[in-house]
Amino acid sequence: MSTDHGLARAPGVLAPAGAWRDTRSLSSLAAARAALEAAWGYPDFRFAQRRVVVGVLAGRDVLAVLPTGGGKSICYQVPALLLPGTTVVVSPLISLMQDQVTALERRGIAAAYLSSSQRPAEQGTVWRRFGDGALKLLYVAPERMEQLVARRGQVKVSLLAVDEAHCISEWGHDFRPHYRALGRQRVALGNPPVAAVTATATPTTREDIARVLRLRRPVKVLHSFDRPNLHFSVKRHRDERSRLKVAARLLRAQSGTAIIYVPTRNRTDGVTAVLRRWGLNAWPYHAGLPGADRRGLLERFLDESVDVMVATNAFGMGIDKPDVRLVLHLGIPTRPEAYYQEAGRAGRDGEQSWCHLLWVKDDLKLAAALAGGVGKTVLSQSPDHRGARREGLETMRRYITSWRCRRRVLLEYLGEEIQECAGCDRCG
Repeated sequence: MSTDHGLARAPGVLAPAGAWRDTRSLSSLAAARAALEAAWGYPDFRFAQRRVVVGVLAGRDVLAVLPTGGGKSICYQVPALLLPGTTVVVSPLISLMQDQVTALERRGIAAAYLSSSQRPAEQGTVWRRFGDGALKLLYVAPERMEQLVARRGQVKVSLLAVDEAHCISEWGHDFRPHYRALGRQRVALGNPPVAAVTATATPTTREDIARVLRLRRPVKVLHSFDRPNLHFSVKRHRDERSRLKVAARLLRAQSGTAIIYVPTRNRTDGVTAVLRRWGLNAWPYHAGLPGADRRGLLERFLDESVDVMVATNAFGMGIDKPDVRLVLHLGIPTRPEAYYQEAGRAGRDGEQSWCHLLWVKDDLKLAAALAGGVGKTVLSQSPDHRGARREGLETMRRYITSWRCRRRVLLEYLGEEIQECAGCDRCG
């Protein structure tokens, strides 16, 4: 790789803002600021965004862990406008790709996505635009990367961006093994620089991301995970009816929209039916719904026609709704990363919001079963991954049962120490 372009000598660390002295870096940053203002209307980047953008434009691999609502997508979208060729974005969900492409097209940016929901003619149009070099950004799922590699001679891939990069570790070992092939496919595409971005990743997960993507002396931009505007609480209930009555009370007391997370598809329908009988405007959402139905529900949630979305973890990733005031978990996520991602969909606008976890005794058994996996999935997991799953489940058990600060339990698992709790039911 080329020289550091003003980067600090220590591998993977950027110099402070005042240390930028390389003319090329300064001119690239000025161009990036101009593109940001022209397309998005923002006069400047946030500090962490600026560090990522300069690293990408300097040709460096970047691993960025920025908080929910921290503007991760801008970190690769703005450089895509300045780099030659096309930026390929690996994204986990069709709805997330659709949202980002729609937003980019509204800003006059040439972007497209490929998915199984498109007709063959639509896919053909996207491939032609890609081959003609007419796209600045192309969004694909990891399962489509082999098709992209087969067409690698058509156009220059200037940047490979991996959005929600924690999925490499969280999903890649299990039901989406194509995530584990991204490093090999990167090489096949000509070894373009990589920008891997996510909101939540433990030190072990960050190491796994870097290893799988074959990152070379990556610039690491790690922002604090702490979200002071979120208040965390946990309450155990004797049975399901007691839990649902408390959930309904919390929903009625809270203005604005809310998300309820449940661990299985069947529970989305059951919980929704009870809440509707009690007069609440609730709707179920899970991956088994037809694509058009999921899309319609998402649009209604965003325009506030839906007050309460009862969902599995298929809902929420990358959804740009800043004013969710309440996130309820009726069950126990298997890993703190998943819980913090889902709870963190509250209060993206920085306003005070609440994250409640309501559980019953059987939830621990269900979480243990879900964390263990089944059949070939278990056999394919490495000892390190099985150990990480056990550690995650044990941390969630401590989170709901111990008398320690809730926030401290979560953040210590994510590799961060805090001096003072900003709000939980243990600390006030």
